[in-house]
Amino acid sequence: MKQGMQRIVITAAAALVTAGIGPAGADPVAAPQPEAAPIVRFGADERVRQEYFDHIPVKSDGDARGGENDYFRFRTRVWSELDAGPNITFRVRAVNEDRDWLYPDVSQKPQRSTYEWPDEVVIDTAYADLHGLLNNALDLRIGRQDLIYGTGKVILEGTPGDGSRTLYFNAVKATIKAVPKTTIDVFGIYDPAQDPLAINPPDPARDLSAMPATENGMLERGAGIYAKNQSFASMPFEAYAIYKSEGTQAIALKPDVKGNLPQPKVPWQTLDASRKEMDVAAADIGTVGTRLMPKLTDSLSGNLELAYQFGTRGDADISAYMVDAFVVQQLPGSMKPAVDAGVYYLSGDRKGNGTDEAWDPLWARYPQFSELYVYSYDSDPLAGGWENLCTPHAGLTINPLTNLKTTFSVNYLYAPEADGPGGGHERGWLGVFKNEFTLAQNKWLPKDKLTGHLWLEVLEPGDYYKVDDLALFARWEFVYAF
Repeated sequence: MKQGMQRIVITAAAALVTAGIGPAGADPVAAPQPEAAPIVRFGADERVRQEYFDHIPVKSDGDARGGENDYFRFRTRVWSELDAGPNITFRVRAVNEDRDWLYPDVSQKPQRSTYEWPDEVVIDTAYADLHGLLNNALDLRIGRQDLIYGTGKVILEGTPGDGSRTLYFNAVKATIKAVPKTTIDVFGIYDPAQDPLAINPPDPARDLSAMPATENGMLERGAGIYAKNQSFASMPFEAYAIYKSEGTQAIALKPDVKGNLPQPKVPWQTLDASRKEMDVAAADIGTVGTRLMPKLTDSLSGNLELAYQFGTRGDADISAYMVDAFVVQQLPGSMKPAVDAGVYYLSGDRKGNGTDEAWDPLWARYPQFSELYVYSYDSDPLAGGWENLCTPHAGLTINPLTNLKTTFSVNYLYAPEADGPGGGHERGWLGVFKNEFTLAQNKWLPKDKLTGHLWLEVLEPGDYYKVDDLALFARWEFVYAF
């Protein structure tokens, strides 16, 4: 009995100590330490999409990509990281994307434009991270990397010519953290039109810049400084200054029914009748801007980004601007509803004054707020060249289930300059519906995740165009990553 009581007392004392509430003076049991990250890490992801679109109007008075398009996209990425020391990390990632076309028939098109299997393997990430330098006041990233700032209105997409296959920039970036609650990025960019690191590239190599340029493509170069400050909790803000150099562009022309070629409309264009091309002068573009992110209340937040562009295109001056303003109101309820409203404005070029006033999207030529409407810039001189646009918008977001987010938005699209084929200002009404979901997490491998979405957009064109067919875009997607 005595021995039994001793066992009970010893067991109870051990339990109390283990729970951290044992007798005074008892040595606490050390909490389990998180497992150290391995020196070498690796992972992969597979993305499967089917995309369909039709009747998307373009400025050249037709339909984007010839009208109806229906195809699958299969993107595979494999990555690895190596810690070469306490302050040095190397990262590399390889990607391949191929497509299976249901419509139209692409059998006669060159492989570089159809992405047929096996396509090329691209090293879309290859950089060295030198972090925690100068007493943690400086980080350096050198090599091929992604650069994303703010809401992506000035820098996000370094390779618009291949869609969402890659985003990379060949860049050097220094992050300075010497000032409390402030980071300052200083970067330089050097992006050739073709990728010299591609494995098994199509012949000739595809143009990643998607610029209407000379036969060798366009070299895009630039540099900038981007500062982020959170000294005031109710008003975080960002500020930036960016320089970009764009080379001469050569736009292919088609004669009209009488055999006449379009004539230059602005001073920085020159007609080359022998080659049936319109040459656009090289440009040096400076962009300065700021982004304010006010926390108006616990449930109401905002965004205000203002930017101005200056410089020269040929002998002409550049003067353009951008405004991106919106508010988001969180509402009570189990589905975490939120409403948002705002306006996005990009200046257009007013003909006849000798100044280039059209906003240049720099490295933001991707589906900024619409997967459908980015195709409306498809046959313009600059693919994905967002400009001459004013779009008031409103939206609603709800979370019907823990792993499901549903978004609806309505956008009115207006052109400040009536330079479209229809002669009017109204680009149309755009509706967007998204369902984003997570199907599994930490299921088969540590930290793995299976996600997907359903996406639908509808555009009713306005008098900016001559067409009135309802434009459609639809996509489903699954992504598995580990």
